[in-house]
Amino acid sequence: MDFIRSGERRYSVRVERGNAPPLVMDPAPGFDADLPHDMVHFVAEGVLGLKTGVFGQIAAGGNAGGFRIEAADGARDAKEHRRAVRKQAAKGQRLARDQGREGELSELAAFLFDVEWRRRSRPDSATQRAALGEAERVRASLSADERARLDAAAPRVFDMFDALSAAWRALRAGEALALEWPTLERVG
Repeated sequence: MDFIRSGERRYSVRVERGNAPPLVMDPAPGFDADLPHDMVHFVAEGVLGLKTGVFGQIAAGGNAGGFRIEAADGARDAKEHRRAVRKQAAKGQRLARDQGREGELSELAAFLFDVEWRRRSRPDSATQRAALGEAERVRASLSADERARLDAAAPRVFDMFDALSAAWRALRAGEALALEWPTLERVG
């Protein structure tokens, strides 16, 4: 998984998969100079061991709704590319439909971890207070077991966020931060 800093306020994600064609999201939503949105999901899902979140779906051969197969080269490859895209879309839709509570938990956990991590380093503002208020409401919607699971994972998540944020901020345009799923280890 490559998180590529494409420019001043832009990034993309490229996924190499041995069992399926490479996927890309370019541009990827949620650029942040400290830690982009997809990297937050990647860490939260990996630490929590979620199998059907965004990156679990991708590992299972899906597209998580927003990733696409890289463009084909040449007319012969174009036909195979269209076939692969249709197949990928169908599998992605099936995986999204079948993800159950884990898919929702992926979104909620990424949001909660992100808000709490940023609270430590961002100045108090109306926006920050609104995010904290929303985080309290989201946290209250979780079961006691889910809250305990997130609380237990938080130290490792925040340590990973700190390390990846430093690496991300050090990248120049065109450079990538390569990470392995589901170990979260840096590659290269």
